[in-house]
Amino acid sequence: MSDLRTTSASASGLGISMGSAPSQTSPDPNQHHKLSPPETPHSFHNLLASGDSPRHPHPAEASFTPRTANSQGTPEPYSQIWAPSMPRSRGNSQTDTDEIKKMPATQEREVKSSSSGHNVPKIVEPRKDAMDDEFDDEIFYKKFAEPPKGCSSNRDIHQPRSSWLSITIYVLSVYSTVGSGIWLVTAILQPRWGHQIASSASLSPSTATTLAALLAKTIEMSFVTVFVSCLGQVLTRRAFIRKAHGMSLAEMTMRNWVIQPGSLITHFETLPSSSLTLLGMLSLTATLAAAFYTTASDAMVSPKLKFGNWQHKELVGYVKASYANAAYVREDCPYLFNITDDIHAAESCMNVQFSGQSYRNLLNYMNVWTNIDQNGTKVSTDLKQRPGGTTLLFDNTTMYSEWIETEHSDVAAQFEETGRIINNVTLALPHPGIYGAATLKDNGILQPDDLAGVGEYTIRAGIVSPSVNVLCVDMDKKELAPLVYTSWPNAKNNDTVIPGQKTGWNGWTGEIPQPIDSKDKPYYLNRTDVDDIFKWGPKYERRPPVFQMYPFDFNLLTNATVYAADAIYTLGKTAGNKNYTLCQLRSWVSPNCSTEFSISGTAGARMNAHCEDNEDENAYRRSFPAEQGWSLPSLDWKWLADQWRLSMDLNGGSVNNNASNARILTQLALHEPKMPTSYPSMAEALAIYSSSLIMISSIDTPFRHYWDQDPEKYPTNIITDGPGFLQAFNASLITQEYTSGHTQGWQNIFYVILVLVFAINLFCLGYFIMRSGLVTDFTEPQNLFSLAINSPPSNNFHGSCGGGPEKKQLVVPWKVAFAPSANHYFFQDESSGKEAVEGLSTSREYGKPLQSSYKRLSTSRTWL
Repeated sequence: MSDLRTTSASASGLGISMGSAPSQTSPDPNQHHKLSPPETPHSFHNLLASGDSPRHPHPAEASFTPRTANSQGTPEPYSQIWAPSMPRSRGNSQTDTDEIKKMPATQEREVKSSSSGHNVPKIVEPRKDAMDDEFDDEIFYKKFAEPPKGCSSNRDIHQPRSSWLSITIYVLSVYSTVGSGIWLVTAILQPRWGHQIASSASLSPSTATTLAALLAKTIEMSFVTVFVSCLGQVLTRRAFIRKAHGMSLAEMTMRNWVIQPGSLITHFETLPSSSLTLLGMLSLTATLAAAFYTTASDAMVSPKLKFGNWQHKELVGYVKASYANAAYVREDCPYLFNITDDIHAAESCMNVQFSGQSYRNLLNYMNVWTNIDQNGTKVSTDLKQRPGGTTLLFDNTTMYSEWIETEHSDVAAQFEETGRIINNVTLALPHPGIYGAATLKDNGILQPDDLAGVGEYTIRAGIVSPSVNVLCVDMDKKELAPLVYTSWPNAKNNDTVIPGQKTGWNGWTGEIPQPIDSKDKPYYLNRTDVDDIFKWGPKYERRPPVFQMYPFDFNLLTNATVYAADAIYTLGKTAGNKNYTLCQLRSWVSPNCSTEFSISGTAGARMNAHCEDNEDENAYRRSFPAEQGWSLPSLDWKWLADQWRLSMDLNGGSVNNNASNARILTQLALHEPKMPTSYPSMAEALAIYSSSLIMISSIDTPFRHYWDQDPEKYPTNIITDGPGFLQAFNASLITQEYTSGHTQGWQNIFYVILVLVFAINLFCLGYFIMRSGLVTDFTEPQNLFSLAINSPPSNNFHGSCGGGPEKKQLVVPWKVAFAPSANHYFFQDESSGKEAVEGLSTSREYGKPLQSSYKRLSTSRTWL
């Protein structure tokens, strides 16, 4: 037993060993072979030189290859059986070193025969006369009872820059650095891709998103590869340096954090010792950056629909006719029949178009007010704050109108000034021509269809807004007498079915005085009490209307034939009041507005008239000097208005038809000097009712307040050939395009991830450039296993072979040692203090063997 104890030795290393103890038989001096150690590899020597203390090179010696000798003295290869220990050490490393130095240059040891009768070959241990502290022959022969005979390293631990592995790492490092740099710059600049990424472009949105995700993934993978390689190089090189503290298992596992972030949870015991070091903190940072890089790329770089900033731009659109051109509107209507077969085909089409749109607008307006009344909401008497109307353009764009010139719409103020109930409103609509301009390819605006059907944009155009003015005045029967034929002297009247009601005969219009008298002077008919309100007479050079009769309750009369007039007139009466209401409708284009057009692939399209805002830099008037003169009410509009009133029979009161539209409108007439709060006024309703006429009158018309084409070339103010002529206008627009950038403010946090990846990539690239190649990365599992299995065991790792190392074993420092005599690399335990001397122990000392789990696992079946 004592002999056995003397054969055990303390081990300091990491590995697996097996074999018998060395024999105590003295070596045969006849079998000594004077052999020199092999030349020291330059790679290991250079790595040692990277330590803190200077090294003094030793003279080169002859090459030596350790050999075993058989009984006849013939050199043999190393035995395949090797033992983990030398003869028992006295526990004093300095004494061991001194004794080893006293040994002869060549010492032969022989292991006794095994129980099977086979002789274990002797081994020749080369020694130098002077010990070299830069290498580990002493430790190598001390720690191994029989050094491994087949572990002479086949390859150098250093690989030059020209090796395929070095080139691969360099290429990956450059790619990762450049790629992460481009990703960071892209996230900062947030470029807009415009027509480069669109449904109709060569790069579709879905392909662009997939490509961005793919590139981000390759950057992430290359980043992980490069950082893990850099980490392995740092740790391995540190393990070679003599005066460095080596590397611990906890530090070796840092590579797993980056590769497998979940190991931070499953193997958290490595965190306390390794995460507090500079390299550990860098590894944790790299782990965080790698784990969230694709997420950061998706949030900050991946193309997504995003609004840009407002930009000022000159847009163009086609113009084909002047404003309210009746001939163009008639020809533009999609009439079914050939005009030669039915000369009224276009007129009939216009009537259907007018009536359909007008009734829709009025019904929608009534619905708004009904909801207000049912909700108990009281609307302000200020016209600016009262509901406007809507109309449809091309059945897919909702146009929202706005009340303008509201300084003339205060009923109470007008009553105080004139003593009359005056209901004066003006409604402005957005210019429908912006629709065609926005979708014109010349303007280069991406449409929702170009953006997978979900894009959006908004245009604020500095163009005129078509407007309608409705002026209604409450008048009694006597005040109306100069304007009603049946009250004229010598009038030829007929009775109606209504008792007491008179109507003019069929030829009554022929008795109205002509606009030019016998002296060739304008004749403006009779004077009235409301001439200054409606601007009639010689002072204003405008003739008043004349009506055939007084309308009965809930009926309307309309006159659209006044000579050289710019307006049409309606006269109505409601029940329960003896007074009548006379209304005048006129139209012009307003310079005090801008048109806002918004279109969305999901919410549809809408237009708004934005008017009388001093802060509106897009208002049409801002494109002209302050003293610019503006257009007067349109003279052509009344011809369209006449067709409009025919389409809805607004003159049905001449035969007392009691039409529903007339009944609704007349009930809204004001007979008190205030605006109602639960329903609209008659002037408001008429303006909304006629808004469809205003919209249709302005399709394909100028964006400016005048027609600027040659009248000789286009006498009817209509462009009959081609799409028309292009007219420019100022606009501001904000568009959605596929943009590499974030969409939410909180996503700015991902800038940290992009910066970290780029910075770490730069660090790794700089590290690789500064080094003259790569060394074998002993943190890689295959290299670690190869080195560990060929290293002596360590007492510090006793008990770890089954359940793995414990906390104290994770921090044991290891160095990569080298024995030049055997050309062998192995792990050397560099922990402080002396290891306990080992002796033989009985099974009772170790307790019950833990073999049940092994037995169960070794007899189970595998599925993969």
